[in-house]
Amino acid sequence: MVIRPLYLDDPSEFELAAYPLFADSGWNRAGSEPIIHASNDAQAVQEFLDHLREKSETTRATYAKEIERLLLWCIHEAGQTVTALKETDFRRYRRFMLKPPKRWCDSVRKKNQRRRRDGELNPDWRPFAGALSENSVAKAERALSSFFGYLTKKRYADVNPMPRITRQERPRFRDRHLPRETLVRALAILQERDRVTGDPGVNNAQLRACFLLQLYFYLGLRLSEAANHRMGHFYCEKDHGDDIWFLRVTGKGNKIRDIPVPDAFLRILAEFRGRLGLRTQLPTIGESTALVPKLNKDGSFDSVTPVTARRVSTIVQDAFNKAAALLEARNQRDDAEHAARLRQASSHWVRHTYGTSMVDSGMPLTDVRDNLGHASVVTTEIYLHDDQRERHRRSRSHKLG
Repeated sequence: MVIRPLYLDDPSEFELAAYPLFADSGWNRAGSEPIIHASNDAQAVQEFLDHLREKSETTRATYAKEIERLLLWCIHEAGQTVTALKETDFRRYRRFMLKPPKRWCDSVRKKNQRRRRDGELNPDWRPFAGALSENSVAKAERALSSFFGYLTKKRYADVNPMPRITRQERPRFRDRHLPRETLVRALAILQERDRVTGDPGVNNAQLRACFLLQLYFYLGLRLSEAANHRMGHFYCEKDHGDDIWFLRVTGKGNKIRDIPVPDAFLRILAEFRGRLGLRTQLPTIGESTALVPKLNKDGSFDSVTPVTARRVSTIVQDAFNKAAALLEARNQRDDAEHAARLRQASSHWVRHTYGTSMVDSGMPLTDVRDNLGHASVVTTEIYLHDDQRERHRRSRSHKLG
């Protein structure tokens, strides 16, 4: 059987009617009447996806991806519906994610679009780009645990089988951040190219990419937060006669937080707004200008239409790859090392750079927690690490006698 996507456009609407497997339920089906409209597993899946409409675009996409993968595995490998799966099945599924067969992965290890350019179903689509890392498998399991937790809470399923699976403990410290010097070099070489390129469309794309990198560094936003907010979410207050600025963000779990805006970023913001052709240097209350605006086909800015969270990620990744290529070509001291860092990095790494920089500057962990929108200071403690070289310098003189 051909592996086909379960949805094309809306991740909240799976097309499960073609799979009789999910018109039934298994041993885990609760005996009581559920408090959701679900008499079979297909309807239970749809109820869960429907409740995700209140979540961010990024959250919906993450859960939909992991549930779709599990359902496709049920169809093509396990031959069982979701409430028939037992602990042994989930151990099998974990091994499957770590090494999916070739027919489950696209040929170029890069996720294909669900539709072709003509709008028809893309026959080359596959659910995996390749083998998942241990970290990615852990994320998938957390998403699926939330799914089964929802089913048990709504009295559709008896138990949540996912917590029984032994997972590796998440590391306390991470090095998935860009050193500040690497980010500085990337911005410098991209902005230099921005000044010498004659194509306005190329310049605008590069200008937006550099602004986005600095937005991440100075404000520590998440992907969805950069995509879902507008210039009118900035606001100004008075502090002993001085203007102080904040960005009001609706973040993960629809929690609102006010991020202090550093003076250095206000200058960057004013310059970017000037390039957009806006009338005021700094935002006005209720302004509808997108925080990260879309580009028109001719390369000009569509200042009202924001980019999607997925596009934000692509812009940052492309900027990293371009900066890496320019650094490699320039071949000055340490350029190769910085280029290698950039090739590894994702957009989320700059958020980690923000957190690390705040901690290194001496800011209390509770303040860093509030700026980043963490639920607990325990999460923020991952930024209590230093660059490897700095740690080596402090350890180098250690000796006996």
